[in-house]
Amino acid sequence: MTHFGRAAGWREVTFWLLLLGSWQFLAAPGQRNGVVGIAGTTVFLVFAWANLDRMDRLGLDHARWRSVHLRMWSTAVATGILAGAAVFCVASASGSGVRLTGEGTLIVLQVTLGPVLEEILFRGYLFAVLLWVFARVHQRRRGPCAIIAAGVFFALVHIVQPGGTWLQMACITATGSLYGWIRYASGSAAAAALSHATYNMTLYAITGLSAVLAQNRTG
Repeated sequence: MTHFGRAAGWREVTFWLLLLGSWQFLAAPGQRNGVVGIAGTTVFLVFAWANLDRMDRLGLDHARWRSVHLRMWSTAVATGILAGAAVFCVASASGSGVRLTGEGTLIVLQVTLGPVLEEILFRGYLFAVLLWVFARVHQRRRGPCAIIAAGVFFALVHIVQPGGTWLQMACITATGSLYGWIRYASGSAAAAALSHATYNMTLYAITGLSAVLAQNRTG
């Protein structure tokens, strides 16, 4: 690799092009766009995994796309599953239910690229800024403060959607704080993205299973 290639940050450029390009195809209507989007998403996930700890230009040093120990990867998956199950139970008990899309390409987007981009933004860039801000106020409490603040910001961005409720905001703040804790404990936004993706997949899996069981009972 030449000095120019290293300075240009080809890995970082490729990372963003694959992420944002695949996102556009998945979000666009049409079967062909969906196929291209799914293919691009697959390439992106392989590339992103292969380049953990290798990207520190174009701001990705602040995003902390880092590898972690197997125990932390396992913790991210387990907490995502538990959080998904808990939120489903809360939503069902409140009578509000869980509103999810039924479109295949959007489901792929919400369990892959969506968590990656959101965690890079909220538990990457924003979290780094919040840590710096709270360190100037109270060094020892900067972690918990940044975790909660990032969770609140995360909820506010999502709650602006039509039909948002205070219960939804509480659930999103709680899950956002969970991702923040994983980011802080592991030092990696990638681990937070895995927990986020697992959470979304759990919601889809439980919701789908509940619909099938309900149909069988009435059928």
